[in-house]
Amino acid sequence: MNETSLFGIDLGTTNSCIALIRNGAPEVLAIEEGSGIVPSVVSLDAATGVFIVGRRAKNRLSAYPELTVRSVKRRMGQDERLLLGTEALLPEEVSARILGYLAHEAEQVSGIKVKKVVITVPAFFNDAQRRATIRAGELAGLEVVRIVNEPTAASLVYQYADDGEPAPDSPYVLVYDLGGGTFDVSILKLNGDIREVLASCGDTALGGDDFDERLADHLARHLTDSSGFDARDGGQGLRTRLGDIAEKVKIRLSDESVVRVAEVGLQVHNGRPLNLDLEIDRREYEAMIGDLVDRTLDKVKEALHEASLNIDDIGRVILVGGATKTPLVMESLSELFDTPITHSVDPDLCVALGASVQHGLIAGEPLGRILLDVTAHSLGIRTIDEIDYETGEADYFSAIIRRNTRIPARKSEMYHSSHDNQREVEIEVFQGESHSCKENSLIGSFTFDLKPAPEGSPVIAELSYDRDGIIHVVVEQKGYGNRREVTMDARSCSAEGEELPVELDREVVNYMVQKARRLAAGAGLPEGLRHRLETAVAAYAAALGGQVDDARVDDLEDALLEVMDEAEEKAAQA
Repeated sequence: MNETSLFGIDLGTTNSCIALIRNGAPEVLAIEEGSGIVPSVVSLDAATGVFIVGRRAKNRLSAYPELTVRSVKRRMGQDERLLLGTEALLPEEVSARILGYLAHEAEQVSGIKVKKVVITVPAFFNDAQRRATIRAGELAGLEVVRIVNEPTAASLVYQYADDGEPAPDSPYVLVYDLGGGTFDVSILKLNGDIREVLASCGDTALGGDDFDERLADHLARHLTDSSGFDARDGGQGLRTRLGDIAEKVKIRLSDESVVRVAEVGLQVHNGRPLNLDLEIDRREYEAMIGDLVDRTLDKVKEALHEASLNIDDIGRVILVGGATKTPLVMESLSELFDTPITHSVDPDLCVALGASVQHGLIAGEPLGRILLDVTAHSLGIRTIDEIDYETGEADYFSAIIRRNTRIPARKSEMYHSSHDNQREVEIEVFQGESHSCKENSLIGSFTFDLKPAPEGSPVIAELSYDRDGIIHVVVEQKGYGNRREVTMDARSCSAEGEELPVELDREVVNYMVQKARRLAAGAGLPEGLRHRLETAVAAYAAALGGQVDDARVDDLEDALLEVMDEAEEKAAQA
């Protein structure tokens, strides 16, 4: 593979970027008016039926609010459709328009066909949100090679000893990522070229958009006080206009202590134009958003606790995301940490740069980075250890893969049947941190038929979690040769999220087995490597379907992964 075809995409709430590896280094492509920053806005031209994306779409927001959508990232993973005029689109369908636009414009600028991409997501995105992101890429005609967490991607582009600051004495680095719509904080341990994620926390509904909203509310109140017109009666158009003004004021307040707002003719009321004329100082603005910044600091402390570290253990704090340009963010972190806090790479661009670096790593580029990531949420199943007395239903969340477990991960727990000759058990997979299933997120479910057995017979549930955050489930009635596997994979799920179960009387199918066999059948592999891959996958598949102890299965899996990594590198270079 040519090195300039290694693309990474930061699909952001407010803005998006696309980067590639060129001459061994990551580079964001300037695809709109000489800028690499593309507004994540989609608008429908009702006259032609054509979708407009980016800066042109953003410019239409005030005039055509009913035909324009922004901040769609916050709705990823939801089933509710978004209306653009007469068109009703799922969030991933809107995001696909953004991804398609990025890919098309990148091709025009670079002259390289954009086919395979790495896309970043907030570390705290759940399974449904990750599935929707992959689906958006597929709808855009792209092959999503991997989904990678945004703070982890950002960490890949930093040269800690070469940014004007001395190398930190501590190996622990905290990445504070405050974007337009989401917030993540990750703690990494540096060991040579290895970046190991120890903990990730965050909030997928907290970001610079919320700062804008506080300012827009302030502007609306001023408009009401000065004119007697209730801004809430002005409709979506006025609200959109106030939001645009608020965003510009927020950006200016990062550099200016006081900003004058003078906007004429926001709307006509009783035959007279409504005007805005006021000053907003930085201290006033910071009072509006102080509680939001405090919420991010709470997550910082939570991540430290998850990583079993103290504040003094952190050697460097890295700021990522456009909202980190807010002075209050820097000041608040400086009060918390007595360590360098840096913007040494453009916070708007570094996630896309890191995504392209991750793509380079997958393709075997000599970029000197190794990435180890962790699960953002605990994964487990519903059991009858506890009953919800309001509904009379089982409600205990039994965690199998704990939050902040390094991925890829595979773990299992043994459970027991509740009565003699129990005929079936419903396997419901959840993610979250509450002991109550109803307070966590349901990922998927299926029925596992049991063979006649006495009460207390063991049933093993195994969950595996791949590098894309996709979940695979194996259930086995121990001692009865009764086993079933389900892959809850975005690439094989229907739009409604249905899983594709493996029938009990067929050969055991495993996500890794399927991928390995596709690799072996593909072009570009040396014959010797192809034979080694076929041998390794055959041994692993046989072990999964036989009475083999877990240690042996683990050894065969490790051997298969090693050959698969080598095969992926060769295939990528072909």
